[in-house]
Amino acid sequence: MIPALVVGNAVSSHCHPSLKGCKMLVCQPLDPAGNPGGSPMIAIDLFGAGMHSKVFVSTDGIGARHIVHDEKSPVRNFIQGVID
Repeated sequence: MIPALVVGNAVSSHCHPSLKGCKMLVCQPLDPAGNPGGSPMIAIDLFGAGMHSKVFVSTDGIGARHIVHDEKSPVRNFIQGVID
């Protein structure tokens, strides 16, 4: 799990069929001090996280593919929880 900050929405006019209807967010990883660090990533959101929410992002591609019910999906990252 990677702590991250939601910094935007990802929108695509064409996507893999397994991602239709998925909300995708741009997440900026945070270092242990809570400062931005590393490259932003796209993650599917199951929890309704909003802009500037702190979240945990999982990079478990197998788990993400189980969420979208497609073993050939290109999805890799998903929001595993919102940090209060």
